Amino acid sequence: MGKEELLQLQRRGILRRIAIIGKNMTYVNRYIHSVLPSSRPLLYPPNRYSKKDDLEAELRKNGLAISLHETLKGGFFAQVYAATLDGKAVVVKHVGSITPFDPTEFYIPNSQFLTDVKVLRLLQHAKIIRVPGIIATLPKIRTVILEDMRQSDFVLMNDQILQKKLTLASSQTIGTTLALLAQESRKWKKFATNESAEQSMYERGFELRMLYPNSQTHYLSLEKEFVGNDGYFCWPDGHPKNVFVDIKGNVSFIDFGRSHWSDQRYMLPNFLAHIVVYALAGYVEKDLAKEYIREAVKAYQFIETIDEPLFCQYLAMEVLHRAAGKWVAGITTKEQKLALYDFGLTVFDEKRDKIDKLLS
Repeated sequence: MGKEELLQLQRRGILRRIAIIGKNMTYVNRYIHSVLPSSRPLLYPPNRYSKKDDLEAELRKNGLAISLHETLKGGFFAQVYAATLDGKAVVVKHVGSITPFDPTEFYIPNSQFLTDVKVLRLLQHAKIIRVPGIIATLPKIRTVILEDMRQSDFVLMNDQILQKKLTLASSQTIGTTLALLAQESRKWKKFATNESAEQSMYERGFELRMLYPNSQTHYLSLEKEFVGNDGYFCWPDGHPKNVFVDIKGNVSFIDFGRSHWSDQRYMLPNFLAHIVVYALAGYVEKDLAKEYIREAVKAYQFIETIDEPLFCQYLAMEVLHRAAGKWVAGITTKEQKLALYDFGLTVFDEKRDKIDKLLS
């Protein structure tokens, strides 16, 4: 995308914010007005390998004896397939560009693949945090072949929750592992990421802004913390659909493509917000959810400190985001969404700035 095209986007008000990284460009106008509903959508390049057969054929052209099987995840950010490579069970993840279907969304290019692979390699090298092993990467077609965690008796935590089978087994491990991720990532040299802190905060705080239209105090104070601490690595996509667990409570993290440099204190409340979401929606017993959060917080605090007021606000912001923002499996009814709104608004309106007050 050239400079003239960007200026046209700005004049037409296509995107709220845009961050382009290129040979001669850095950030271009982070605050661009949202598109009107009547505006014509832009035409984005199609994903050549959105169909399983096309991707399998391309992988075989690259000399891999591979067969793709059932879809494990598909659509929004990547197509993920169960597969066999040389007779061994593996997972194939293909990342395509994400085309916005809503005026407030962003075009997310497939270069998020590079961030995902970079973080996986760093964590594999450190050997402190469990992540799937990388078997092969094909950067030209934005595809990575990974260890299948299910072969090591891991299950996706989101599936466990939706089946109402969450236990306390993983609570301490989650707290410890997120603290270790914060600690370990502070050793890394800063590298280029696909997304910016500003972009991420706008997306995740959009509902908070809309709920307080006459005052942006809540949002702006959180944006200041989130964006102002951009010297640190942050995994903003840490939630149960990106966490594998086993019966002993061991965990493995996946999907780091949307990571960036911002406030890493966001990671723990972001994850635990989903425990709150599923408790309010009826998938987790509320007493179990409270104990899960307490155990995770205690384990995290053994390694890292927690700013409790900030923790509570980050958590509530994510609950509001899941009420009417980014879709999460299992949240479909009016009653569920109203319960999320009630919780999030209560935290901000009644200044629930301590974790015990938040849990009450």
